[in-house]
Amino acid sequence: MSKVVVLGAIRTPIGAMGGGLASMQARELATFAIGKAIEASGLAPEDMQYTCMGWVMQDPRASNLAKQAGEFAGIPSSVPGTTFHENCASGAAAVHSLARRILLGEIEVGVAGGVEAMSNVPRFLYQGRLKGQLYGDMTLEDGVQGALVDRNVGPKGEVMGLMTERLVEKYGVTREEQDRVAFNSHANAMRTWEEGGFADYVVPVPIPQRKGPPVMFAVDEGPKALTMEQFAGQKPYFKPDGGTITGMNSSSINDGAAALVVCSEEYATRTGRKALARLVAWHNVGVPRELMGEGAFKVIPNLLKRAGLTLEQIDRFELNEAFAAVVAAAYHDLPGLNPERVNQWGSGVSLGHPVGCTGARQIVDMIHQLGRAGKRLGLTTRCVGGGIGNGEIVERL
Repeated sequence: MSKVVVLGAIRTPIGAMGGGLASMQARELATFAIGKAIEASGLAPEDMQYTCMGWVMQDPRASNLAKQAGEFAGIPSSVPGTTFHENCASGAAAVHSLARRILLGEIEVGVAGGVEAMSNVPRFLYQGRLKGQLYGDMTLEDGVQGALVDRNVGPKGEVMGLMTERLVEKYGVTREEQDRVAFNSHANAMRTWEEGGFADYVVPVPIPQRKGPPVMFAVDEGPKALTMEQFAGQKPYFKPDGGTITGMNSSSINDGAAALVVCSEEYATRTGRKALARLVAWHNVGVPRELMGEGAFKVIPNLLKRAGLTLEQIDRFELNEAFAAVVAAAYHDLPGLNPERVNQWGSGVSLGHPVGCTGARQIVDMIHQLGRAGKRLGLTTRCVGGGIGNGEIVERL
């Protein structure tokens, strides 16, 4: 069976809610990332045979965004595309699907990734089409707020942060452990920017202005120079009485896109392209929706088994910090997980969590992190609202 390799891997800087990327729609961000990934691969848009993109906060402004964004990036209209919604795993699910198509022999090369423009998520009106709703006031629901709630937990639904407080209780995670994870995330992301680690492949985005030339958006807006005292001074946000999760040890709401050109090893050899990395294995597991944060580490044993590897053989890990508590709980559940190998370039708390983009962003960052560190194997995972763990192992070539 053919090996699946990566020829190009880029991402945009990650913007804060209402920040530097706020004027960009999801389709525009996806188009930019797809085009830059193809450019980085040394191939041309007409070489692509399929487009896969993850996007969580989907709306009618870009029906089947993957196909539309691909075409705007110059991929011929004859090339199909599929858009994926797997909550926080959407970007990774797109990469996994493209890899499967290559393994099955359907295609040889394509582009996959993820996008989210959370600054532009609409508000929804659910009433108005039924006879009993012809009169009276109607209420708009914020799409972003709705995405942060699992309506199937409890009698009225429950916000993800409150569900993660259950994880804290189950694994005996302390507030100090969470704050330390969050502090390290910011410190590691700041150090990586200062040392130029991100600069090699995080592509500045030109932001059109009403007058004058575009403004280049070039750096992640999330990472900050913070102290443990600042983390300790925060009040619990989701559970004011006895809670441990704060706004600062949680991920933020963001905009961004990431994309990778993926192909068979045979295609890379035939076209004379040097691959950056190989996709070794990928996997999903289910977990109770009330403990959705478990997914980020419950997927690891099965993922390692699929790859025929042990925890000790992995050089670098990134477990997405939807909440710092998720990573802290992972240390309790997997005692062999070495913090010195985990989230060394930051993660959701510092870099941000543009949900449909995150899975692809993690793969892109890991490929370059391994290259910068001179390491071989990286493992990336994320927890997923609704009760899923999703991850993959990559090998730097």
